[in-house]
Amino acid sequence: MGSLKKFNQRGFSLLEVMIAITLFAFFITAFLTSQGYNVSDSRLSEEQLVLQALCERKINELILDPPKFSNATANLKETKTFEETEYSGYEYTLEIKKLTIPDFAQLLSQKGATSEEASESYEGDYFNENSKTQRNAALEKTVFEELKKNIERVIWQARVTVTNKETKYNYTLSTFLTNYNERIQLNIGF
Repeated sequence: MGSLKKFNQRGFSLLEVMIAITLFAFFITAFLTSQGYNVSDSRLSEEQLVLQALCERKINELILDPPKFSNATANLKETKTFEETEYSGYEYTLEIKKLTIPDFAQLLSQKGATSEEASESYEGDYFNENSKTQRNAALEKTVFEELKKNIERVIWQARVTVTNKETKYNYTLSTFLTNYNERIQLNIGF
């Protein structure tokens, strides 16, 4: 019996070896799977960084060299590819629109859109019996309409979407552009 006792102390049983192999296989599988996800996440992150950089570049080009604003560019939407060979797999879509501001009456009809004092003077009919309130309301409306015209002539909206043609991943940035060639009207005509 003494020799049998020495044999048991020298090695592992078959059951212990199989448990160890199973645990090792489980941990190796989990490790390799997580590494695969890390690699794909790294590629996606790299792709997003490239898309963002290209998008920012196009937005900066628009800000530094804005297009000539006219009725033809009011609803411009064009898709082009990048000229550089390293970015030949990417395309960008440029959209330019006029900024639109809602009507004065629409703004006032929204609850909570005005201060408490202003909402008291605009309750009910916009032009009420009080002539001073009518003059103030008419003046505010005229000033707002002139301001609206000036803003809509001077400020335009631009959106750039860069897309990878192969993977179809995209990234979009928007900005406002200023039309420096447009003159602002300051006289209201009183």
